[in-house]
Amino acid sequence: MKILLLEDEFLLSRAIRTFLLSSGHIVDYYDNGLDVLEVIQEKQHDFYILDINTPLVGGLQCLEVISVKYPKIPKIIISAYNDIDHISSAFNFGCDDYLKKPFNLKELEIRMTHLTSYQEKDIEEKKNPIIQLSEHYKYDNEKNFLYYDGIVQKFTKREHSLILLFISNLGQIMTDESIQSFIWEGEDVESSTIRSLVNRVRIKLKENLLQNVRGFGYLMKKSV
Repeated sequence: MKILLLEDEFLLSRAIRTFLLSSGHIVDYYDNGLDVLEVIQEKQHDFYILDINTPLVGGLQCLEVISVKYPKIPKIIISAYNDIDHISSAFNFGCDDYLKKPFNLKELEIRMTHLTSYQEKDIEEKKNPIIQLSEHYKYDNEKNFLYYDGIVQKFTKREHSLILLFISNLGQIMTDESIQSFIWEGEDVESSTIRSLVNRVRIKLKENLLQNVRGFGYLMKKSV
């Protein structure tokens, strides 16, 4: 893979680069976020590893831009911060995983393998218009219908849009901000309105396909 690494600690960045290079990856290394913002306009990488606290421009700001430009590319935030505010911000800005320093390089490799394998699986599944969510539920990407034992399930326009959002991001946490942006196109809505929409969909579903991730948002995972 072609990997972009943003890390200003020299010894850590050298260790990560050496480890990834020994595994056969190509690593583009940057020690400040300003250079990252410039390079992502010119080329795309297969994986992004970003530290939060970097000179000139921080990793979260870079993450936000990368998530908009390359939403499907895996992104890991690495940081010494372990408080809920920083973790929540990282996921709100589109990271797929959060790794606290210090960490074992093998753990980084395990998390990268998990994210890339999930992405490859997702790409393969999208070639097939039918997504089997559970023993009884399946979604047809061509017709945009959710079926339960072969019967089309009926939802309002916003409820169906919410299901489509989760189907398009299986296994990923959807924050209130993500739901607001997709369903209401950025229009200001109360958090209670978003929760109400999610709860209405959960009530209509005959299985617990939607899960609440406390402090972060919601996700849909396949059970097959």
